[in-house]
Amino acid sequence: MTLAFNEKELPLNELQQLGLYKDGKLLLNEADMHGLLSGRRTDLIRLENLQGEGIHIKEMDTKLSLHRNEDGTVSLRQHPIYNIAPKHPLLTELEMQQLQDGQLSNIRKSFTGADGKEEAWVIEYDRETREYISYDPGIVRAPDRIGQHLLTEEEKKKFQNGELLELAEGKVQHRASDPKGIWSDNKALILSVLLDGGISYVLLRGLRSLAGNFEQSAPEVKTVYVPLPTAKESFRLRSKEELDELQRDMPDIDQQHLGHEEKRSGPKR
Repeated sequence: MTLAFNEKELPLNELQQLGLYKDGKLLLNEADMHGLLSGRRTDLIRLENLQGEGIHIKEMDTKLSLHRNEDGTVSLRQHPIYNIAPKHPLLTELEMQQLQDGQLSNIRKSFTGADGKEEAWVIEYDRETREYISYDPGIVRAPDRIGQHLLTEEEKKKFQNGELLELAEGKVQHRASDPKGIWSDNKALILSVLLDGGISYVLLRGLRSLAGNFEQSAPEVKTVYVPLPTAKESFRLRSKEELDELQRDMPDIDQQHLGHEEKRSGPKR
């Protein structure tokens, strides 16, 4: 999948102050790193012995995200756990309650922006931090393929807007509040994205279920980029026979390509 940030842009000083960068190493697991660089939030991370301006915090659970400032620099944002969810200006009391209760997974809201143009946001509720999350569906990069299923333009638009997709590989839904960006009733998925000159494969394990529960296996994100001169032609294939033939030609997303990647270890959750 395409990333919103480069690893070289990470605010290492801020991460060091939080105890997440030490001796030249990032103390974040692969899933949280993927979430940060993709422009989403990490899972809850326990920070310990925080010092600042005469304040000492023994421990605190928070999520982290990256923010690009107007001058192009990147800063770190913290998302602690709220006692009571702050109200969202675009939502009614009923809508906020429906999101909190899980009756709705998200709500799309249109509004007039500062420039007078009509805009739309998709709003979710993060049950872990008790906070509403808004995102612009237009900046979400939908996968070109999930498993062997080649997404249509309509399915990509639904994915961007957080609508539920029912595929042969299972039910999937984009979630801005999850570091992997997706919930599914499948325990693991392979997403494929067509890039200039090749295909990027992303293996996701330990996905949350559509009910928001964690899979018991450890969360894992692995990415492999495969240069393919005929990548664009490959993604134009539609028939089952052609897809089966293409699948046989694709590299196995297994230890041959993924097992040699060094895993990052993170702090206790």
